[in-house]
Amino acid sequence: MSFTRYIAPCVALMMLAMPASAKNLSDTQQAQLDEIVSLLEDNPKLIANLNQSLQTFVEQQQTFKQNLAKRRDWFESKTHSWIGAENPAVTVVNFMDYNCPYCKKLEDELQKLVAAHDDVKVINIAVPLKQQTIDELGTNSAVYAMNVWLEQPEAFAQVHELLMKKRGMHDARSLEKIAKKTKTEQWLKTPEETGKAVADNYRAFVELGLRGTPAMIIGDQVAPGYLPYPQLEAMVEAAKAEG
Repeated sequence: MSFTRYIAPCVALMMLAMPASAKNLSDTQQAQLDEIVSLLEDNPKLIANLNQSLQTFVEQQQTFKQNLAKRRDWFESKTHSWIGAENPAVTVVNFMDYNCPYCKKLEDELQKLVAAHDDVKVINIAVPLKQQTIDELGTNSAVYAMNVWLEQPEAFAQVHELLMKKRGMHDARSLEKIAKKTKTEQWLKTPEETGKAVADNYRAFVELGLRGTPAMIIGDQVAPGYLPYPQLEAMVEAAKAEG
């Protein structure tokens, strides 16, 4: 069998894995694709593994798109806190953890983003990956924050800011200190509905194939991990251009 018949499925899969807008390749992308083809011509033993890997990747992308479509309306659930535009051109869905140092670092970039772009909305979806419960309180920072967001929204911005500013993991002392300062002590509990809502946040995190926090969904693209402001803004501008 000729090499062309080997390479064709691989190249086709690579093209399928790209967004529609990327199929009109730039000069740089075409050069990179030519390099890949040349590499495979010189190392044909790589083709089978590449073919399987790309097939798996495409299947994962299709599953992601299906699950993302199912969750689009859910992103707008009243249980998720948000900042920015009420009717945005672009929405950034940020899966975050109040105990994650990179989420804390990203917070400043997100605040800067909505300050600079009055047509951007950031939705924060809290997933307590690092700490499911604080034994002394029987709750965690995600549940506490959601309680405040739903029941005492005028205090939420300050609570969120203080939760994000603390270095390291939260404990009973840190949550009690924040609650006392913001007069939100009564929300240091876990109502059944709030507990279920936070659990659903985690289910969505798993369904979408996310691996850690922060993880942002901007349009149809996933940005895993912390992004400095220039890269974050560039992704938002690209999403705006795509409409």
